[in-house]
Amino acid sequence: MKAAAFDYHRPASVDAAVGMLAELGDEAKVLAGGQSLVPVMAMRLGRPEHIVDINRVAELEGVTGLDGTLRVGAR
Repeated sequence: MKAAAFDYHRPASVDAAVGMLAELGDEAKVLAGGQSLVPVMAMRLGRPEHIVDINRVAELEGVTGLDGTLRVGAR
């Protein structure tokens, strides 16, 4: 099958992504890796109107340690 039509958004920052998600509400889904969202959309089990792709948001990358705390980015 083929996914239903949707609007694609690719924010460049966390603030932009959060703003888009707040504005678009429940009609938006976040695309990070795509291992679960893409197959669900392909089988039309999920039909979000908007996809917010966070794969290029640099702020969400990496693993860092600071003052005894480990921070793991969302991607």
